[in-house]
Amino acid sequence: MRMSVTTLAPGSSPHPAQASRRTLAGLLAAASPLWACGQPVDPEPSPATAGTTEQLAQVVVTGTRASLMSAQQLKRNSLEVVDAVLADDILKLPDFSVTDALQRVTGVQVARDRGDGTATAIRGLTQMQTTLNGREVFSAGTGRNLEFADIPAEMLASLRVYKTSSASQIEGGIGGLVDMRTRRPFDFAGREAAISLRRVDSQLAQAGANQFSVLASDRWQTAGAGEFGLLVNVSRQDRAWREDQKSTGNPIARSDIVAGQIVNVASSTSEATSVGLRRRTGIAGVLQWRPNEQLELYAEAISARLATRQDSYQINASAAPTFQADSVQLFPGTSDVRRITWTNAPISILSFARDTTDRTRSAALGGSWRDEATTLKLDLSHARSFNHLFFSGPTLAGTAASFTQDVSTPVPFTRVGGTDLLDPHNFQVSSIAYRTRPFEGHLAAGTIDLEQVLQGSFLRTLEAGLRFARRGATDSPGLVFADAPVSGVSAADQAGFAVPNPYGDFLGTGSSNSLAHYIVGNLDAARDAVTYRSAFGITTPIPAGGNPLGLWTIREDTQAAYAATVFKASAWPLDGNAGLRIVRTSESVDGNQALPATGSTAPITIASSYVDLLPSVNLRYRLAPGWQLRAAASKTLTRPNFDQLSPSVTLVRNSVDPTLNQGAAGNPGLAPVRSRNLDLALETYFSATTLAHLTGFVKKVDGFVTTVSDPETHDGVTYQVSRPQNGPMADVRGLEIGYQQFFDWLPGAWRGLGLQANYTYVDSEMRGTGLPLQNFSKNSCNLIGLYEFGQVSARLAYNWRSRFLSGITNIVNLGSQPVYTRGYGWLDASLRWKVSTQLTLALEGNNLLNTRRTSYYTVATRPQSAWINDIQIGLGATLRF
Repeated sequence: MRMSVTTLAPGSSPHPAQASRRTLAGLLAAASPLWACGQPVDPEPSPATAGTTEQLAQVVVTGTRASLMSAQQLKRNSLEVVDAVLADDILKLPDFSVTDALQRVTGVQVARDRGDGTATAIRGLTQMQTTLNGREVFSAGTGRNLEFADIPAEMLASLRVYKTSSASQIEGGIGGLVDMRTRRPFDFAGREAAISLRRVDSQLAQAGANQFSVLASDRWQTAGAGEFGLLVNVSRQDRAWREDQKSTGNPIARSDIVAGQIVNVASSTSEATSVGLRRRTGIAGVLQWRPNEQLELYAEAISARLATRQDSYQINASAAPTFQADSVQLFPGTSDVRRITWTNAPISILSFARDTTDRTRSAALGGSWRDEATTLKLDLSHARSFNHLFFSGPTLAGTAASFTQDVSTPVPFTRVGGTDLLDPHNFQVSSIAYRTRPFEGHLAAGTIDLEQVLQGSFLRTLEAGLRFARRGATDSPGLVFADAPVSGVSAADQAGFAVPNPYGDFLGTGSSNSLAHYIVGNLDAARDAVTYRSAFGITTPIPAGGNPLGLWTIREDTQAAYAATVFKASAWPLDGNAGLRIVRTSESVDGNQALPATGSTAPITIASSYVDLLPSVNLRYRLAPGWQLRAAASKTLTRPNFDQLSPSVTLVRNSVDPTLNQGAAGNPGLAPVRSRNLDLALETYFSATTLAHLTGFVKKVDGFVTTVSDPETHDGVTYQVSRPQNGPMADVRGLEIGYQQFFDWLPGAWRGLGLQANYTYVDSEMRGTGLPLQNFSKNSCNLIGLYEFGQVSARLAYNWRSRFLSGITNIVNLGSQPVYTRGYGWLDASLRWKVSTQLTLALEGNNLLNTRRTSYYTVATRPQSAWINDIQIGLGATLRF
């Protein structure tokens, strides 16, 4: 169905006040768990919903109301359980980034990396499928999905999060599917042009950057060739950023600290400041051609690039063999050391440039033909993605006369005494690091879909389709590891090399409880690696490729076929869809294995194939006008990440502290993660922008992949190596509650107030371990205050998630130690003023609470890390022509 949209006169009210009062009163009880938190787009019904949509009356909407109305209507009309975020103006999702917009959706959680959202999870599961305009899309790297941070938010018209499956959906997500939709020229009535400008200042980085986006679209009718449409969209976002992280080393068991007792003491402290610039660029072009009413053809191309420039300064102080006996304090009733002063403690200072580039390009040709009863769609696409890491910089080594660590404070206290950390004569240059690592991936896919409308029967439509895809991934030429030792060189020997740490306001608190003031290596020349190395007498050439043991190339072919039907009962208010998707997956993994007898390596190829039958059914029962009961059942799968299938191992040595040697390896024997899913939902729609919903879900997950870290010895050197493995069966159960409303019954300007609120409860457990699945928060919620009246629109959005398991590490004498990240909240806000129909001004804020995130090993007396990111303030303007 298509929705008619008309401009709302300033100050008028689109909904009867009496109905709104009843809505609020009736929903307060249902929404009570939420208090535990501390340009319109016409939704296009999927083929599964064609002919079954519920026709709504024409409504009067504007701005935020329009986007909420369209999203609500999409949710109501879909046969699947789906939530959506739609642009509330041209070139404007309601948040800074795609991930920020996604985290507002019920059941979606995100983590944080350099101020951007990352590791998006649906109902606690990061194993999702990502599509762009219905096509599979990805970022090259260790995972299979798209990094949402790669895509400028201004390029998107909508985000749709599907919680339940249907046979026509591309397989690959046990958590769900996220479909991003860009604009097309036929979305607009005629010519459209807009430009958006924004300045974003970052408080911690003490820097700002500019952003812009341009969209131009037109459609025209020809005399004999039909109608054409052309759209071009260009976006560039620059953002200065800074992230501070203070980490406490894993606990180690010592028997020499307290007489007659084995105690656990932190092995080190690490304080790192990373600062830089992120440039996110997107270009999209779409050509549409409608020769006649039955046929429509299109060609589109999209390119996205995210480049991150990063300078990092990190100081590490380690536990020593000796300590001040009278300094030792334990947490009462435990064997965990609270405070201790080490003597002659090893100090290392790392300064490094760490730059990354993500680039994704895709192109597609396709079209659709339809008559009164038949629709045929064809789509051919090709996507290619590239990721590159560059890492270069010096390591300084020295010794502190004393190093005091007190882990009982909210952020552990650290202090060095008897040694001037700003004196370069106290440090030697121990090594110069150089590392590069590429990832590449490509995907060629073709799909054909057929839909036949049936008249006068229980079965309303029959659907069938085929999809063929060939995907490849590689890390060739591998991790180039060219760290080189330096001997006999003091940090004071080269003029201008050793400089004071430029970021002494560590964690925004200065030096009162941290090692904030110390020398670092000057990074001005670090990106010219050859010159930088030669300045320290390093003449060893940088190798062209990495260790063969770290190389892998993977080819994956999939053939999928599906058949489905949409049905509607004549005697009952019941409709739905049901179908079966059959998928054959063939994989070939190339790598290298070690030959201990000869000390050489040999190539290895492992091939496998498997077939999955993925049934699904979605039911909808209309209990009463405005009330819907849904039920859905399905089987889904997620294939292992490509790096997880690698038969190779990558090892990274630490030249100062061998206990920090690390490694990563794959497991070509990994099986896909498969899940059986059941959903039951109740939804009620009181008006065009007012709804409440309650959804319960159960997932039985088999073979969930976990990462286990164990000490391994390679060539006589011990590394802490992480390997993936299929875990035991896992149960995921949860509940989602959502509510939104504008309070139109309030008097005067108060009627512009509105509220969106949602709460998600997810309970998970890996059978036999007692541990939840990683990156699951049991509780999460969103509270979003809305205001729209006349020319003014405002939004205050708070997101919170509870504690979650973020990793597991195995420690000598202590065994497996789960790492938990504490719960935290995140506050964003925006204020917009529509000066005229052409000009809108905006003021936006991100991370307004200056949130500090913290984590710990097993118990609170063993802290692990604390992070903070920038408060960001943006000032923008959008001009429409």
